[in-house]
Amino acid sequence: MDSNSAGIDNSSSAKPTTSPRRRQPHQPQQQQPPTEAATSSSIRSAASSNTSTQSATLLRLQQETDRVKQRLTQQQLENRARAQQQQQQQPPPTNYLIIEPTESAHYEDPVPANQMSSHLKSKHEAFKARLIDDVLGTRADDKVPMEKVVMLIWQFRDDPQVVKFMTKFVAKYAGSRHVFEGIEFYLPQLAHMIIHLEVEWDDAILERFALVIGQQSLHFALQLNWILQGAIEDYQPELPNGEENPNYNPLFYSRCIKLLTNLERCVVYKRPRSQELQRLYEKGKITKAEFQTLEQADRRFAALQITQLDDEDGDQFGGTLLYKRSLRTSCLKAKRWKQRYFCVEERMLNCYNKASGPDRRMIRSMPLEGAQVQPEPDSKYENMFSVVNRSFQFRMRASSPEDMKKWITILNDEATSATIFGRRNDNNNGNNNAASDNQLIQDMTPAQRARYEFFRDERDFIRRITDIAEELRFKERDERKKLAPRLLNELTIPPCVYVPLCGSTDTWRRAMAAFHKDTRVFNTKERCPVIMYFLASRGERNMGTNLDVAEYMHKQFDLFDDDGEGKIIEEEGNDDDDNNGDAGMAPSSNGIVANTNDNAKNGGTSERGDDEGSSVWHENGEQTNDDGGDGSSGNRRLQGFLKDSWTSIPRKLASRIEGNNRRPSVLDNATDLQIIPILEGEREHDDEASVGGSSIVSHNKILMGTDQDRGHIDQDSLNRAKQIVSHGESWAEKSFRMLGESAKSHQQINQAQYEVVSLMSKSNDDLRQEVFVMQMIHYYKSVFAKAKLPLWLKTYRILSTSGSTGLIEVLVDATSIDGLKKSDGYPEVGGMRQYFVETYDGPNSKSFKEAQQNFMRSLAAYSLVSYLLGLKDRHNGNIMIDTKGHLIFIDFGFAMGMAPGHEFSMERAPFKFTDEYVEVMGGENSDCYKEFQRLFVEGFLQARANSQIALGLVEIMMYKSNYPCFSGWRYGNGVALRKFEQRLMLDVPDAQVPKLAKALITRAKGHSGTKLYDSFQQWSNGYAI
Repeated sequence: MDSNSAGIDNSSSAKPTTSPRRRQPHQPQQQQPPTEAATSSSIRSAASSNTSTQSATLLRLQQETDRVKQRLTQQQLENRARAQQQQQQQPPPTNYLIIEPTESAHYEDPVPANQMSSHLKSKHEAFKARLIDDVLGTRADDKVPMEKVVMLIWQFRDDPQVVKFMTKFVAKYAGSRHVFEGIEFYLPQLAHMIIHLEVEWDDAILERFALVIGQQSLHFALQLNWILQGAIEDYQPELPNGEENPNYNPLFYSRCIKLLTNLERCVVYKRPRSQELQRLYEKGKITKAEFQTLEQADRRFAALQITQLDDEDGDQFGGTLLYKRSLRTSCLKAKRWKQRYFCVEERMLNCYNKASGPDRRMIRSMPLEGAQVQPEPDSKYENMFSVVNRSFQFRMRASSPEDMKKWITILNDEATSATIFGRRNDNNNGNNNAASDNQLIQDMTPAQRARYEFFRDERDFIRRITDIAEELRFKERDERKKLAPRLLNELTIPPCVYVPLCGSTDTWRRAMAAFHKDTRVFNTKERCPVIMYFLASRGERNMGTNLDVAEYMHKQFDLFDDDGEGKIIEEEGNDDDDNNGDAGMAPSSNGIVANTNDNAKNGGTSERGDDEGSSVWHENGEQTNDDGGDGSSGNRRLQGFLKDSWTSIPRKLASRIEGNNRRPSVLDNATDLQIIPILEGEREHDDEASVGGSSIVSHNKILMGTDQDRGHIDQDSLNRAKQIVSHGESWAEKSFRMLGESAKSHQQINQAQYEVVSLMSKSNDDLRQEVFVMQMIHYYKSVFAKAKLPLWLKTYRILSTSGSTGLIEVLVDATSIDGLKKSDGYPEVGGMRQYFVETYDGPNSKSFKEAQQNFMRSLAAYSLVSYLLGLKDRHNGNIMIDTKGHLIFIDFGFAMGMAPGHEFSMERAPFKFTDEYVEVMGGENSDCYKEFQRLFVEGFLQARANSQIALGLVEIMMYKSNYPCFSGWRYGNGVALRKFEQRLMLDVPDAQVPKLAKALITRAKGHSGTKLYDSFQQWSNGYAI
């Protein structure tokens, strides 16, 4: 059984070692021999018995033990001598802890700090010095390497002072698009650390950092909101089926709920003084650097205030009820009435065994957002009402009609509107609580209320979209296709929502209406994915057609308050430099007076004659001090703060970092951590209508989308491919048709630009592992691009909105290999090679050569990524092909070596590489095949050279992870990480890597396991071969 197969032998274990030399990937683990005392005791015990067979057996055991000990001793001496020789030639590989697999396989940490060897410590210190210099030594605003920042936070996760400094450092430069794109790219790792770290910290450092960044972009806040929703489901006390949750963790559960509430509070009451700062900058009263510094300080101050509210909140509303609980998705099997104490806390309905006491414990919990609360007057029981959401259904009985009315009022209020600052104790009158909440909303400024309603409407919009997929899942297959268009037509779209399959720096597109007639349903055994299309607009209100998401939300929700007064004043007589440090966390009363006054809607003309102050982004050079121009005198207190060096670690932190107060990680032996610029979507910088693959409406004219990346493939070839791949209608033609239909029924604005956006809604499917795998694919795509290798990978957006729902970006002008082979125009003989010949005008045409190159480059890239990331379940339903010949891999439910059937998996090949693929490239002797081999080897070398970031990402995400690929005795406790390291061949000398990489191709080609798995999928699911 090779090291790349899903069958992993976990019968042996090894103890941690302090030697810097790592065990070779293919060297079997050896059991520790019994001690001499144990052996002697066994022999005496055997001698006391009269069984000669047992005595002979034990004697042989002693002899074998002596031989093993001698062999191990000799081997250790040889290894030590060999290691000393290699230390001067190449850096030693990483040392991992080999842990005995257990049932609760949550990955903790590789090596205890007190077990690190002196050599490992010295290597770590050298790497740490370079890392700190690379991250903190930078002065260019848009060059902060977020990959190194994330790794540095992970390295020193036990030291809150270091983490606090790093988060403040990143928050300072978050106004750069480049830095913010990095923050969003590494959001899965940051969120994972926020949820699972800081267990013993008094200061919620990472939580406050998230709140600061959430004020920068509402889109970031929404993305974090959905990650927290999934974590709440992971650690809730009870599963939807009524069983006790084995992963229930009160600490993580309460932390996620509090952060979720604080996030919404911070979004609504964000930057209470930012508009006054904006006006002062526009009038030239403060410099650009002062404005940005105060803005950052204001965000941190708001985050500090929000997190301190948890300690000030009073008791929550609660009382004793009789209840029945039943599954919404079951036959509502009757259960006995039970008396329990219910409490409304942080938009959750929590059930406890008693109201108070040391043995009080939570039994179950239900999210109230979007829940339906209604009385049941027809029930045979008095004062009965129910609370129902997607997963839970509580039936409850109150003690009186008044008590029932009070509970229904409170729960309905929680389900339909967010309680911004928690609920005070008021067990006597639920109407007072509702009135208080309504008054709180009425007291909001227009900008606060707009943010509150947008944050609520966007989450409701996405939840209703995923609810459609969930509702269709329980319908008959024939009924699904008829019901889906009607459900989408009945969908109410709020006035300002969008499809969040994008980043904060991507173009804003507001969802206006649904094209319900074009809804497409996929029928599977367990799920019902639904493809939906929406009419979207951009450029409304003269904001520009290429305004990005964060910029649009800033202009839409942050600049329209006009009540309240306040000003920033300078205390000329108070120039106390000792207070300069306080400006970093909380502005003092001497420097800032609270205000909510915004006059942007009155024109907001700037005395500077520019519009820079209204932007949420501060690009190159804007973070530096302004030495001249308007407002150069500025505020002396601020100028003193600005002189503080942000590019060097404070003395106390430097001494702390130099120590060993940290937990080692996979990065300890990293000798070089390369900066990998993450490829992001292209941003247009002008206001002209941009036409790509999708058609648009601009100035009341429909413009057909054009394919600008088709290379040497002629239009006739693309038309032939379209007939088979896209069923005769390309995405440009389809969007053109839908826009034409919408023009008849929707009033359009001259200044706006319209287009079609699409998504796939999924339920009963946890997409979080797929989000992580796509992140890794995106990382390797960036690695290949930096090395200028023409390896082609398609990255697309995946959004997990809970533990069982999510959205996926639709791949246009593409179909699965299964769908291709079942199409009417697919050749009956000759396979994919003949398809390429007939579609792209013969083997000697430029179109064929281009399509063949596209196929080869994508095949090389996905073959390499499949091997490195251990992607399995590669049947022809999970591999797509587009009209230009590119292969695209989808569905990453089985990754990091995890495979269907586990140790009995048929997929034993390093990656899927069929004889049919070789035929498309022209055979093993063709130039195309040789180029495939070259790109595979070159890509492998680049992936190996940039392995430390990839290993670090895996290590962070497997820490206390619930991902299937990191859980259980097969893949947990660091097994997946060690297998990943072995696939990277970090133990192999550089000169031998190309030969071994080519050997992977030879072993994968026409592998019997690949053929067997394709045949099995054809027999079980009907996928074409």
